[in-house]
Amino acid sequence: MQVLVIARVVAGTAMEKVLPLVKPEAAKVWEYYAANLVHTIHYIADHSGAVLLFEAPSVEAVNEAVAKLPMVEAGVLECEVIPLVPYTGLAELFAK
Repeated sequence: MQVLVIARVVAGTAMEKVLPLVKPEAAKVWEYYAANLVHTIHYIADHSGAVLLFEAPSVEAVNEAVAKLPMVEAGVLECEVIPLVPYTGLAELFAK
C-alpha cells in the first residue's frame, strides 16, 4: 500500500537541534529509498518540510519506519501519516 508522509520540524525547535541531525536523517531516508520503502521524496515548496511517498505492506510498517528517523527519535520532527487508496473517480468518465 502507498502511504504519504508529511514531515515538518516541530514549531519552535531551535535550528541548533536540527542541523546536527540533517546528515543522519538523509542517510536513513536513503536507506529506506534503497530498500524500496520510500519511492519519492520532495520538499514542500516553501521548504517548511518534506513529503515522502512510502510503499509498505501496512500503515503500521510505515509508522515503525517513521519512528526510526533520527529527527523523529530526537523529537524535532513531526510526521503526518496518510494512507492512500487508488482514485476511482475517473471511472465516471466511462460509466454507462
